[in-house]
Amino acid sequence: MLGKIASSVSQTVYRLGIWYSGYRLIISISLVLIYLLTAEQLATNYDYPFLYFYTLICYISINIFQLFLLKLVPLQVTKQLIFIFIVDVICLSIITFSAGGPNLQLSLLYVIIIFSSAILLNAHLSLIVTLFAVIMVVYQRFLGNFFDYNNLNHLGNSAFLAFLFFVVHAIGRIAVQRFKILETLTFHQSIEIHQLQNINRYILEQIEDGYLVLDDSNHIVLTNPAANTLLGIHIPISPEKTPLLKWQPDLFELIKFSDLEDGEEFSFESQQSPYTINVRVKHLIVPEQALVLLILKDAQKLNQQVQQLKLAALGQLSASIAHEIRNPLAAIVQANELLKDSDPHQQEMLSRMISKQAKRIDNIVQDTLGMARNKPTDPQVIQLADFFESLLNEDLIDAKHMIKLNLTERINILFDQKQLSQVLINLIRNALRHNAVDAQYIEINVDLKDGRTCIDVIDFGTGVAKRDISQLFKPFFSTEIKGTGLGLYLSHTFCEANHAKLTYVERQQGACFRIECSKIH
Repeated sequence: MLGKIASSVSQTVYRLGIWYSGYRLIISISLVLIYLLTAEQLATNYDYPFLYFYTLICYISINIFQLFLLKLVPLQVTKQLIFIFIVDVICLSIITFSAGGPNLQLSLLYVIIIFSSAILLNAHLSLIVTLFAVIMVVYQRFLGNFFDYNNLNHLGNSAFLAFLFFVVHAIGRIAVQRFKILETLTFHQSIEIHQLQNINRYILEQIEDGYLVLDDSNHIVLTNPAANTLLGIHIPISPEKTPLLKWQPDLFELIKFSDLEDGEEFSFESQQSPYTINVRVKHLIVPEQALVLLILKDAQKLNQQVQQLKLAALGQLSASIAHEIRNPLAAIVQANELLKDSDPHQQEMLSRMISKQAKRIDNIVQDTLGMARNKPTDPQVIQLADFFESLLNEDLIDAKHMIKLNLTERINILFDQKQLSQVLINLIRNALRHNAVDAQYIEINVDLKDGRTCIDVIDFGTGVAKRDISQLFKPFFSTEIKGTGLGLYLSHTFCEANHAKLTYVERQQGACFRIECSKIH
């Protein structure tokens, strides 16, 4: 890993060195052109015009040679860069000397040289370049004093430039350290992203379901082998998006003008594939992109899985029924054997026992049949105030005085009315059975929470034990000896069929079963 980071840094330094070489060639050519265009008007601004001009010509020639050398022979890059910076400092010092000494415009070129050396060279070499530039700036003024003794006042400018060079060198080194940290972080992040991509690709390859991701132009963004098999296509691995029309025109014709809604399902057949495909639509939330995920499944295999689930459920149901019926049947058999040799009083008691156990078996069978029929729902808009008035006066007239209804708003919900009645009757009767002896009533609270309607059926008994909460809505689970364990399971099933949710809410005292569904305006 360290070798890869070092190689990446070397490549970056080499590219920056090429750019810097191009920059210095442009600067030197520009200075020559400026001199040629302004030599006659500004001849007095140059102390040694011929030295200025011929130094620039030599500087251009050396720059061209060094640029081609660095471009064509990318070896010993650090040594080539050292030679480039030394040439820059020497030529620029001669140019500033012949132009009358350091000035603001030419001093900026020194600053760029020092800053570039701080970035492209290591700390020791860049410091050497900085010291060499300081020496050239300071001592060229002393050399000028041999020719003009009136320029001693410029020594202060030279000293200030020398200080500025050290400041620029320090800033450049700090920038280099920051760049190295950022480059290391970027490199590690790129490795992590590459690893995640490989993991995701491996996971997608192992999944039996097909996944096809499309953009808003119906171009394929991502696909997995299962999708390719189901659609009868073979898309090569490529970072480029490919049009769906090219690979699966049948699917393209089916969805190109369709407004695919989230959760929508449809079946699809194609001449390219022998499969009947079940397609489910899922909209993906991606920044600045509108992507659609198509989840593809083999319809035949899906039907087989459904049948297997049905058989497994039937087996579980049969085992549960057999377990539940075994006890009352055993009691009936035992009572029937004792009936022959018993006196009239005992015969009457045993007959009542047989009748009671037979009725229990009938309840188990009836509840099981109600669950197995699984009739389709008939949802309709229900005004809860009117609904509860009818429910309490017709179905719960015997227990109406023990029910406190808290309903302040006129709220409408969408639900199958018969199934809602069955669910609430079951929950209310259950609450009445488990209510505290000294409690005068149970409560039904209807509220709006986060835009959804919540119907809470609350009693003030002992509540449900924590160990039993996870089992509440499973079939044939009951804490009562006489219970069949299907009431809460059927209520939960009916709520799910009406896109509602039945949950148990823990309280400090008593129990609360909550029906949560959408409000209809």
